[in-house]
Amino acid sequence: MRIAVAYENGEIYGHFGHCPMFAVYEYGEYVHECEKKLVDTSALSGHQAMADKMRELEVDAVICGNMGGEGKALLLSYGIVPIVGYSGDADTASDLLVTGRLPVNPSESSGGCSCSGSCGDGCSCGSSCGGEEGGCSCGCGSFDGEEAW
Repeated sequence: MRIAVAYENGEIYGHFGHCPMFAVYEYGEYVHECEKKLVDTSALSGHQAMADKMRELEVDAVICGNMGGEGKALLLSYGIVPIVGYSGDADTASDLLVTGRLPVNPSESSGGCSCSGSCGDGCSCGSSCGGEEGGCSCGCGSFDGEEAW
């Protein structure tokens, strides 16, 4: 699975159409087999340009803070799932999505989700959250380096 997260300084960026960078996470057969690459999109602007870039990158889903209806429709027309309404750590959000613990619609979770890595904040990982370190992270969230793509 390949997930793009609107990205700025390790956090989920607020808007899809004007995002300067995306972190693209590619997960292997196992969640801990994750490769993260940063994609500079600062020269692009608008929903069409960003959606075309996501299609070019062959992502399955896009996580961002906010996205207009046009952006959502474009992504969906390309077979890409838009996931909006989140803030906080990008690595953690990607890990939660790939493990099925990040609701596609944040209003479905109990009280919203900041994806900050602390499991008591309404994220759907609840008390079964754990990873190896006891946090929400299981794959790229524990990734130490970043490579430009």
